[in-house]
Amino acid sequence: MDFFTVRVTCGSAESEERFKSLIQDTVSSLHNREVQLKFQAAEGGMLEAVVEDRLDKDSGQDHPERLIDLLSLGIAKYIVGVKEEEIAARVMKRDYSFESREEGLQVQQMVDCLLAEGTESGSSREERQSLVQEALREYLRASGDLHLDGFAMFRLKAYEDKLREIVDFAVDEYLLDKQYEEFIGLLQYFVYFQEPLTPLVHLMHKHGHEFAILNEQFTPVHVPASGGVVARIADQEMQMEDVIVSTLISLSPDKILIHTQDPDAQVITTISRIFGDRVELCLLCPHCKPFHQEFRRLDQGR
Repeated sequence: MDFFTVRVTCGSAESEERFKSLIQDTVSSLHNREVQLKFQAAEGGMLEAVVEDRLDKDSGQDHPERLIDLLSLGIAKYIVGVKEEEIAARVMKRDYSFESREEGLQVQQMVDCLLAEGTESGSSREERQSLVQEALREYLRASGDLHLDGFAMFRLKAYEDKLREIVDFAVDEYLLDKQYEEFIGLLQYFVYFQEPLTPLVHLMHKHGHEFAILNEQFTPVHVPASGGVVARIADQEMQMEDVIVSTLISLSPDKILIHTQDPDAQVITTISRIFGDRVELCLLCPHCKPFHQEFRRLDQGR
């Protein structure tokens, strides 16, 4: 006969119900097996689950292993599904300090989204759950008494390493976004005080960051060497739409008419933010249709 006792601090009624449900599902999936489960209050406001496996050890059957596999899976689902954001927040607090509480909250929100969605930032939820399950399986083979919060804090190094990768990715993304926003603000300030030098510029948007730059008569405009103005006003290199932005700043148009079939493209948004009310979008005019048709024809002929 085997006993497994699992104690946990749930923190909310929803978390408690989730824990009970996962453990109950574990026990219910053991068919033709006499297993008893009870939940009870424990010291410190914790919830305790007691699982009693009444299979005789001398029966020759694999008495605890199947239960350990299922119990470790149920607890792993609880840790990853309910406790993961809390554990990631602890990792972030331990590894990073932020200038303000608001910055910390913004990074935490990014971390939570990455944990939920799964991205190139690191492992998937399924991979992290497997790491936790394996650690739990190993522990329960040696001990039937599990303090879940202590276990999560001290015995899940490989799992914490995966969370740390996601936290590091979120911090890097936040700093890049912050740097980008500061750079955009600097360009907006520069453009605001810049006197217009050109009445009108037509930007014929091909795709991505590719444009044809035309004057009022729809004649191609000479494009200065890229990066000059932008490099001078920003004391850093930015991997952004610096060629077209630098060109527009050099031309300093009073009005920019962007002819595009993709008005939500990032480069269009960036130009619109920097030049503000100088920018107008054209989705279809007598000049748009033949330009886009010709560009598609040339592009397909590559």
